[in-house]
Order: sequence, then C-alpha cells, then structure tokens
Amino acid sequence: MNRLHRSTRVPRSGRGFTLLEVLLALAIIILLFATMTRVFDDLVDARTRVRRSMIRTEGIAAALELLARSADAAVATGLDGEAGVTGDSTSIRIARSGVATTRLGDPATGISPVQDRHAVELAFRDGELVVRDEDDGVTETLVTELFAIRFRYHDGREWSASWNSDASGLPVAIECSIWTTPWPDAAWPAWIPEPELDDESTIDRSDAPLDVGLDESIEAFEIGTILESDDPLPAPDHVRVVSILDAVPVERLGMAGEDGS
Repeated sequence: MNRLHRSTRVPRSGRGFTLLEVLLALAIIILLFATMTRVFDDLVDARTRVRRSMIRTEGIAAALELLARSADAAVATGLDGEAGVTGDSTSIRIARSGVATTRLGDPATGISPVQDRHAVELAFRDGELVVRDEDDGVTETLVTELFAIRFRYHDGREWSASWNSDASGLPVAIECSIWTTPWPDAAWPAWIPEPELDDESTIDRSDAPLDVGLDESIEAFEIGTILESDDPLPAPDHVRVVSILDAVPVERLGMAGEDGS
C-alpha cells in the first residue's frame, strides 16, 4: 500500500527588510553612537574641569600660606635699607627675617635666621598669580585662570590700597582677596588693567557659533561698570587676612615719642 507523504517544509515569509527600515535602523544606531560619544566627552570635560579646579585651589592655598608665613616674620627695613613691606592692590613684596632654603647648603659662613633677610614678591599678571624669590631670582606661577586679586593694608584705623614700610612702618594686617570667576553684569575692578584686544588673534572664538560675526565676538568682551576698591564688590572666592604681630606704624611711633618727651 502506498503511503502518503506530507510535505514538512516550513513556509517562508516572502517579506524582507525594506530600504526604509534599513535606513531607520542605521539612523537609530548612529543616534545611539552619537549620544554615547557626547556623554563620554561630557564626562571627560567634567573630569578635566574638576582637576583644573583642584589645581587652582591648591595653588591659591599655597599662595595664601606663603603670604601668612612671610608676614609672620616681616621686617620694616631690609639689609640694604630698602622698605621691608611694599605693595599695591595687585602685588606685594615682603622682606622677612630668615634664610631661604636654597642657601642652607651654602658653605659660606655667617648665615643667621635672625639677621639675614629673605624677600618674596607675589604679583597678579594677566590672570596668573606669580611668586618671585629674590634670593635666587626665580619667578614661578602658582595659580592660573584667575579673574582678579586685591591686596589691602590696615594701618590700625582703616584699609588702604598701597603700603610702604619706609613711610608707614609695618601694617597691622594684610588682606588678600581672590576672585576666580568674572563678576556679574561684566563689572570690572578698577585696579586691574583692562584686557587688550588689538587684533583678531587675541579673540577666542572656539566656542562661538558659526553665524556669530567678529563684531559680536568683540562685544562679548565689552566691560561693564568699573568698580573701585571701596565700592560694594562681589564676595571673593578666597580671602585671607594676616595679622602682623607687634606691628607699630611709624605714625604711632612718632606719637609715642612726643608723649614721652
């Protein structure tokens, strides 16, 4: 007897991927890849910003500590008769009793931490805080990417924007205020030189849209209100007030001499 054999073939779908579906799948893959790349770039940028912020904070802490240590042993007059403490709103030079570590290995005799003088200078230059060691003449950058800095000097009655210990003796206190970010409404400190934009090469347009012209880029650098040191200012990001022990301004010395005569 003949047996009937049934077909066991699985029916195949006659429908395949259309061109539209292929293009849609490719678009989704490209979109996912672009999103992942953007997220990765954002993570790298965030890590870079955090690292730069940490380096800047460490540099500011080192600068303020150097200022405090120098003021602790400040002298009114250096070995050559120059003023021991001189400064203005953006720089300060302090001569102190002591010997620089670079001289400790010097075979020369007569080194005394009491009679010797070691002078350092802190200065704000083009957004950077630099320190100059007058013992070896080396200038080192401590902090970069700063907006403004301000030194002030207290005479026992009020703050002043400059100081010279030859005329005024040692200040009672020294204040250092540091701003790391620009002020609101494009305000600018009067004691900081305005940035110069003489040619197009000094303008950073890397983050500007392609449709922004040169005039708009220049307008972005326009300065708003000029604020003086005694005007209400934005709160500084870092501030340090250093007291000088046993500081007696020259004016008080004169008054004491008159009272005792």
